[in-house]
Amino acid sequence: MTAELAPPAQAVELDPLQQEGIAVVLDRNLALVEGVSGPEASDIDVLDYRITVHPEGASVLLALDAPSLVAAENGAASVLDELISECDLLPGWTVAHSEVRITEDEFNERLAAAEDADPADELEMAVEEALESAPGPDAAMDIEHWRSRLTDLAHRLRAFDRTAFGRSDESAALCAGALVHAVRVVTDELFYDELALAVNNATVADAVGLLVLEELPPCYDHRYDAFFARAFVLASGEVAVRLTSPDWTPPRSVAEALALRLIINEARVVLEAAELMNWDDSERVFAAFAERAFGDLDVDELYAVELPMASELEPELVEQAAKTEADLHNRGLAFDQWFTPKDGSPGVHPYLDSL
Repeated sequence: MTAELAPPAQAVELDPLQQEGIAVVLDRNLALVEGVSGPEASDIDVLDYRITVHPEGASVLLALDAPSLVAAENGAASVLDELISECDLLPGWTVAHSEVRITEDEFNERLAAAEDADPADELEMAVEEALESAPGPDAAMDIEHWRSRLTDLAHRLRAFDRTAFGRSDESAALCAGALVHAVRVVTDELFYDELALAVNNATVADAVGLLVLEELPPCYDHRYDAFFARAFVLASGEVAVRLTSPDWTPPRSVAEALALRLIINEARVVLEAAELMNWDDSERVFAAFAERAFGDLDVDELYAVELPMASELEPELVEQAAKTEADLHNRGLAFDQWFTPKDGSPGVHPYLDSL
């Protein structure tokens, strides 16, 4: 099922930043929906979804497990109407119209075509194929929109020339623009995560539905609270400013290196989602960029730590965790060292003094 969501009648075209915000809001809320009740107490499950936001609104593609096509149509309308009515960030939005993108017969044909797999795998494969092949809003126009947008942003990355990506063709400009775009996305997501942690008095270890802080090294999940999130915003801000400055200064602290890592990852996500560069190609391109950008500060080994560096551990793990923590401290990677400048500079934001 597909549906078009329309903004309030008085709204003008959504600008790129508003489009990003709407996409995040819809994705965050749809991810929480498991299903709705259908006719005669039947259950309608939401198997998967795709969201495309454009200047006139948003297109939502839903894969539903329902007893009939009519039930699926009603279920899709129910899911989206309830989502809009309960979301304070979408006042005045409406479901403009909905329609079938694939009939029951077509879906069953794809399901039957998946041979030599167990039923669960067959269902998953059929759903994925249906979602990927369903025509959405003009895909070519969407790709060109992102190509133009990222190319226009490329000049903002003043700290590096295009050769930093190991190439000098159009794709280098797209990567540069993707990094600038990623700064905005990561910053918004950090603010959202900080609010979620503050409201719930939680850490990443016991929070759900976060957008970006879950991508930090899991060994310190219990240390990522709202105060940490605010400090991390300051670190990411330093990186963002230097990316747009004429001269590049590599990350001065572990926190800055981790922020740069998140920005690079988001840039790769944007390029793949816009179908401008696949994941494998972007890995090679940004590996070349990373060699120039990170300097001598390597934070990848933090992701290889399997033990949580927490105070409450099984007795047999306490000694092992203490040894790992000591090793990290010797290499300057322990949590209490994350915001300390490696170059010995005394210039540290006063907010970080109490970390």
